[in-house]
Amino acid sequence: MKQKRVAIVGAGATGLSAALWLHDHSDLQYDVYEASNQVGGKIVTYKDRGFVIEGGADSYLERKASMTHFIQRVGLGDSLVRNEVGQSYILKSGTLFPTPKNTVLGIPTDIDAFLETKLISDEGKRNLLKEYEKPRFAKPGEDVSAGAFFEYRLGKEMVDSLIEPLLGGIYGGNIYELSMKAIFPHFLQYEAEYGSLLKGVAATKSTSKQAKKQGMFLTVKSGLASVLEAAAEQLRPGSVHLNAAVERIDVLDDGAFTVFVNGTQKRYDAVIVTIPPQQAAKLFVEINPFSDIGSIEATSCATVAMIFPEGAVDNEHEGTGFVVARGGDETITACTWTDLKWPHTSPSRETLLRAYVGRPGEEAIVEANDQTIVNAVLADLQNVMAIRTRPTFYRVTRWKKAMPQYQVGHLQRIERFKKACAKHPGLYVTGAYFGGVGVPDCIDQGQACAKQLMNETT
Repeated sequence: MKQKRVAIVGAGATGLSAALWLHDHSDLQYDVYEASNQVGGKIVTYKDRGFVIEGGADSYLERKASMTHFIQRVGLGDSLVRNEVGQSYILKSGTLFPTPKNTVLGIPTDIDAFLETKLISDEGKRNLLKEYEKPRFAKPGEDVSAGAFFEYRLGKEMVDSLIEPLLGGIYGGNIYELSMKAIFPHFLQYEAEYGSLLKGVAATKSTSKQAKKQGMFLTVKSGLASVLEAAAEQLRPGSVHLNAAVERIDVLDDGAFTVFVNGTQKRYDAVIVTIPPQQAAKLFVEINPFSDIGSIEATSCATVAMIFPEGAVDNEHEGTGFVVARGGDETITACTWTDLKWPHTSPSRETLLRAYVGRPGEEAIVEANDQTIVNAVLADLQNVMAIRTRPTFYRVTRWKKAMPQYQVGHLQRIERFKKACAKHPGLYVTGAYFGGVGVPDCIDQGQACAKQLMNETT
């Protein structure tokens, strides 16, 4: 029997995890096509004088064990490192407030302890306490926006000062447009089951003592890009094609596919597409399963890493960093004190800071030149800490239209899209636009897609 062939479009976390799964569990022939000159997609790590600087995601939640298993599979398990535990803050009205403890995404599990915070005003706290008696917001089966849901249940000050800044670091969008069913279905369940969000989180809170004593995040000392580079190295020699932009994919009468890339064309029995749907839709001329999802919006942001000489930064706040509350004049949305949170990233006593810019609706800053962005970040940071010199090194990494927005109705759109794809056996489309934006989510989706392909092909 002729060996069946699979084309994988995109060498990010989703594409490489799919390829590695096929490599380990099947005898299918595969090729991975990547338009850029390196693997990794949105995972980018820079090295400078021993510093390890992430341009995109810098870690993952330990509880997402599939990522740990993937790291161990590619041989980097011994390089795993946990974040240092320290106070985090929220910048509001020019003041850093400690992030309240005993909360889940800002929602208090210990209401008495939460009432001690100075981040929320007395009026905001009174509005919060009314949550216990409020009627249900979402009807059974209804999808609602995260912002509307949290504002109704917890009050607008809680959203602006706590929920939105914490959420922004994950989804980078307008929470008044994001889908509760897609991103926080368990909170909808709490409302339905307990009649109160506060009662629900209190009843289901983790009692793990270990989580309180040590950090909840993991990464590898060599940077997350090294994980995907190691994965690519373990694939069949010659199967990863860089600088290979797929130009078109045709569906043949016999159900096979022709993939056009760099002026050549190859026949495949199946295709896994992991690039954004707006790009993927342009590859298909004869079919259009992307009508529902090709319009999924995405926001832009940039990370700004800066290295300062020893003693150049005087930060009176002990901790690991801060996020910025909604409604302020700041350009930045967050800042990580990276050399404190991740000591392995800084080999000396120099200071490594990593800031983020690109608020929803205020993304023009991402298009500015490096110097303008760095100046804006420094101006904001000078209001929080004393910085005596300009950075000796900086790196701006732009992510244009890179943060997919799971807007209200997202799950229904994805379900319709899957049905459209099912009309073309052998076509698989997956990635951050579908079932989770984090690196572990993309790993999970790539592996699940590869498993589905093998089961349907063999």
